[in-house]
Amino acid sequence: MQDLTISKRATQVLGELSSNVVFKMWNLKKFGSCGTPDLHFKKFCARLIFKFPNSELVLISLKYVQRYIKNGNNSNITNEYQLFTIALMLANKWHNDEAYSNKVWSEISSISRIDIDAMEISFLKSLDFKMHITKEKYAFWLTCLKKYNLTGKHEYLFAKKVKKTTATPQKSPKLGFNYDAKVIQPPVGFERNIVVFNYTKEYKLFE
Repeated sequence: MQDLTISKRATQVLGELSSNVVFKMWNLKKFGSCGTPDLHFKKFCARLIFKFPNSELVLISLKYVQRYIKNGNNSNITNEYQLFTIALMLANKWHNDEAYSNKVWSEISSISRIDIDAMEISFLKSLDFKMHITKEKYAFWLTCLKKYNLTGKHEYLFAKKVKKTTATPQKSPKLGFNYDAKVIQPPVGFERNIVVFNYTKEYKLFE
């Protein structure tokens, strides 16, 4: 794992980003709405990151949170504090040569060792033990985080890359086609699925 230690200022920035990402995804799953994390949770995330100052591991942990939110269907993890702790702990274990023990994570997070152990297994099962992230998926995740950080739109946290398809050439209209036909407008309140095209990259949201 590349050494990507970070400064105190960068720790605060990553803590802010992490608290927002985790809190919004957690609230969307549990309550179907977004909110803003309180100062206590922001400080909690910053404190964990300060203890384990590696920016890449933090970003990987946020990807794990996304996977858990998409797949998680158990009740072992009951709040955003536990979720971020376990995700960061597993990122540290799977992608760092010097992993810390569960006892250390328990002391830093103030979560009991018994709960840490139980939530770790629960989290892994939820992800079907698939902890590997390809370079392509990781690069795409970074792009999504940047877009989220710039726009504040939580849709980017759940964006899924879709393959570019070749456009089907339009056929010429048959004889008798009514060129004067009126376009039927959608009724008020009609919502379309959002698809964002970015030339060579395309993102299909919420799938």
